[in-house]
Amino acid sequence: MITRESPKYGLRRGAWQSAVVMALSTALLLFGSGCRRQEPERATAVPRDLNVLLITLDTTRADHLSCYAVAPGFSPASEGAPPSPRSRLALKGSARRGGATYAQTPHLDALAARGVRFEHATAQVPLTLPSHACIFTGTYPEVHGLRDMGGFVLDSRHVTLASMARQAGFRTAAFVGSKALNRHFGLQQGFDVYDDQMTSRDLEGQLPGIYPERRAGVTTDHALDWLKVHAKERFFLWVHYYDPHEPYDPPEPYKTHYAKDPYSGEIAYTDEQVGRLLDSLDENHLRDRTLVVVIGDHGESLGSHGEMTHGIFIYDDTLHVPLILAGPGVPADKIIASQVRSIDLLPTIAEFLGLPPKPDAQGVSLWSLIRRGQAVIGKRANYAYIETLYPKTYMNWSELRGVRTDRWKFILAPQPELYDLEHDPQEKENVIKHHRTEAEQLQNLIWEVIGPPGQNRNLTYSPVSRESQRELASLGYVSGGTSHEVVLNMSGPDPKEMVPVLRAMQEAEVFMKAKAYSQAARVMETALHSDPSNPTARIHLASAYERQHDWRHAIQTYQAAIERGRSTDLILARLGKAYLRVGELAKAIDALGKASLLNPTDLDTLRNLGTAYLQLGRVEDSEKAFRAIAVQDDHYAAAYNGLGLVAIQRGDANTAQQQFERAIETGPDEPEPLLNLGLLYQKTGNKQEAIRYYERFLKKARRDQYAEQIADVREALHELRGGR
Repeated sequence: MITRESPKYGLRRGAWQSAVVMALSTALLLFGSGCRRQEPERATAVPRDLNVLLITLDTTRADHLSCYAVAPGFSPASEGAPPSPRSRLALKGSARRGGATYAQTPHLDALAARGVRFEHATAQVPLTLPSHACIFTGTYPEVHGLRDMGGFVLDSRHVTLASMARQAGFRTAAFVGSKALNRHFGLQQGFDVYDDQMTSRDLEGQLPGIYPERRAGVTTDHALDWLKVHAKERFFLWVHYYDPHEPYDPPEPYKTHYAKDPYSGEIAYTDEQVGRLLDSLDENHLRDRTLVVVIGDHGESLGSHGEMTHGIFIYDDTLHVPLILAGPGVPADKIIASQVRSIDLLPTIAEFLGLPPKPDAQGVSLWSLIRRGQAVIGKRANYAYIETLYPKTYMNWSELRGVRTDRWKFILAPQPELYDLEHDPQEKENVIKHHRTEAEQLQNLIWEVIGPPGQNRNLTYSPVSRESQRELASLGYVSGGTSHEVVLNMSGPDPKEMVPVLRAMQEAEVFMKAKAYSQAARVMETALHSDPSNPTARIHLASAYERQHDWRHAIQTYQAAIERGRSTDLILARLGKAYLRVGELAKAIDALGKASLLNPTDLDTLRNLGTAYLQLGRVEDSEKAFRAIAVQDDHYAAAYNGLGLVAIQRGDANTAQQQFERAIETGPDEPEPLLNLGLLYQKTGNKQEAIRYYERFLKKARRDQYAEQIADVREALHELRGGR
């Protein structure tokens, strides 16, 4: 039998007369009279002999999992669990409810059936990196400081859930599906293993927000390999799946079965990989001592409110995420309807493992709610603070902040919004004119989190950790990142007023995917007439030119952005690469150098800078650039390939060979070190090794990127084989 727990919440009218009355009213108005004050349960002093498997699903709307999307009262257990761990129930294709489609997720459904499913978990930010920082620190972005995608690093002074677990003697490991969670951002703190290695692809002509990623199956393989070794130890294991993130391209057979809804296809494929993880727990007899936690980091708009993906708005489409817990001490077949937050996971998991409470955590443990249905009053647990700075940092529009309770959603914008979620869950009707008192009360909750109005809340970008600054300084290379300030004062256009521009950008993306680059350029030229200060719109336009190999127009577009004061490291880096394409090496080095000064953690920019220096014969500068990469990521194959080329310039064949071999070891799918090692062996007269590496190059090289080199290698192989 499914039980449902939902303490009643609601706001009533009545102005607050003082700070004391405000605090008291908040507790009374946001909670129903039936709630008692319940202190969080204390963690035991000794860590427990238990494990945690934390699975984060990127870009996953709760309503696209079948256990959330089906009619109320559905129980996967009552319908029958999947007949086998590898059942193909997920291959039926998108199911439909009320005109909306969703994925078949039998493994997640079965997990929910043997545990607790939270009907409404709210993410704090609709972006991958800051949302995960909320999960791992138990704090809001204002506290942990990872406010956006890029430009910020989690300071080592912040204690993470992984740090707490490792200090208590647990083995800790993370396996992430995208470079969006690269170790440079600081989330690796506390992990014995942080597996974020994946081939960096050429992002030329790509739109902002595209990160190197790997399939869920690969991520699962790596996690299972680790689990085989450490299954008998106490562990905290985090597995992150990026597949539902745009672009939606599920593998077969999901690609065919979900041809009309590839987003749901990605979720269905991810569910299969979750099933592999859960099967492994059973195979290793770990189910009875492992808490499994599954949560989405944020959702996806899918066209709602004029947004196709996420990041711009803070409606429930991008903030309502799935949250499922199952394991020791978790009641089965239970649904909890009251709102919880992603910041509540750290205190909840810490209590389960018997770890001491984290003093600065803003979230609360959910165990009293899970076990007894008693909501925790205190630590401002009765509402969720939400924000997105993405409109400001990427579009030059206004940032958005907000508060969500079980009934109300308030959005602080140039034109504020209030939604009565009980009567308008789709957030279609702004009722702020009819509920001024409620809006004022909710706005005051924002000030509780971020400080009083009028306080300076400007942001300083600092993309490099203090540790990396010291390492880069030891090389005599760059300053360790140039900080710059972002003004957060609600200035700029209201994002909802800029939906026509947003739609134009989304239309251009559709044209780009269809390889209709000239149409994409025309759409963006029109959009920039109405929003000339939008840096991302300019990158969209420049990307369309780049895809047509129209480097001169791309250069002009980037220069126009710089002239308007939008001299970001991304724009400078792309400008530098465009100059490389037209052979203007001095200008390329100038732009790439400025970009690396702003953000030396952009390793692709350092790689391009090192290459440009090498082409100009500035060997020492080239070496510094490549070593600056290796200092930050000792698995970045292009760094060793570049150092091999530096050694060739110096006539040091032995060092060159070692560096090329290291590049192949760290990046076995990279074709360039295979080509360079083949050339080196050919020049030194080792025909057999030259043939071997040339053949390996031909297997790895893509024709659209290496057409000229492929032709040269085939000719060289013909000669090496004696003209046969």
